[in-house]
Amino acid sequence: MERLNDDCVCHILEYLPLVDQIKMCRLSPRFRELLCLIVWRKPRYRNVSVSDAMLKPLSKTDYVYFFELTSAAMEELYIWNVHSKAFDSYLGRHLLRPELSFYLRRDFSNLKELCIADENMNNSMVNTVAKNCRQLRCLSVSSAYVTGKHMIGLTKLESLVARECSIETEHLREILDQLSLTHLDLTANRHQVEETILQNAGAKRLQRLGISDAQDYGFLLADHLPQLTTLVVSYHKVTPQDQLDMLETTRRRVEDSPGKFPKRLQSILCNVVDVEVALEQIAGLEKRHPRDTPKFSEILKIMYFLSKPVGSDKTTPP
Repeated sequence: MERLNDDCVCHILEYLPLVDQIKMCRLSPRFRELLCLIVWRKPRYRNVSVSDAMLKPLSKTDYVYFFELTSAAMEELYIWNVHSKAFDSYLGRHLLRPELSFYLRRDFSNLKELCIADENMNNSMVNTVAKNCRQLRCLSVSSAYVTGKHMIGLTKLESLVARECSIETEHLREILDQLSLTHLDLTANRHQVEETILQNAGAKRLQRLGISDAQDYGFLLADHLPQLTTLVVSYHKVTPQDQLDMLETTRRRVEDSPGKFPKRLQSILCNVVDVEVALEQIAGLEKRHPRDTPKFSEILKIMYFLSKPVGSDKTTPP
């Protein structure tokens, strides 16, 4: 292979599985250079998930070696439940994958999107991400230990998904004031955030918002955020009667609005499908029927009927 030109060698290397590419990388400085500068710059190596099939055959040593060589060129990285992969849950022994701190210490100077779904994520780790990921545009985290501290260090952030976190009011104000977010998802946050979003001028940039337990299914927020087009709401431990009552007050809010609000909102998502359908119809979005299965209970039929304008023909949903 030493006699072949670079294009031929790269073509051959591309057909090799990753475990064999790493062997070639260790075999020759030339192969390492071609892999690092050409082959591993292709999208499949720049957009990586720790669960990717190509990584599974690697030993821990090869796995670490690959990330050390490629992290600076990565643009998207998805990290899932690292602790369960890095340690034996009973004996605490190291297994075939490094722990979460390994990833956070890497040079991710070109990383644009980072998703860390690990309950051990904390504020100190967010600070490390802010220092090592200067180009980050999208961050997704899910951990009760994340309070929003150090988030403002991610100066280019446009999308923040922090589900099941503990984002505190003071840090949320900083995030909305100092970052140019267009997408914010605080679903199942452990602190109430609706009032803070309503009062903050920076929230007016939001185009997509995810929130739990908001008044009137978030329509109050949608009415106050001029750029909002997608609303994602979720409710837990709310009685059917409370949901029915809130659907009625939500309809009255929309009927009393100036008229531009229903046209501006383009998409509504909800963790209760039948409520989602009702909200879509209340907002005047493209009508679609609730799913055929499972069979509707009487309460869910009432929700469907409540979404109909007063005086309209209330036919039973299919």
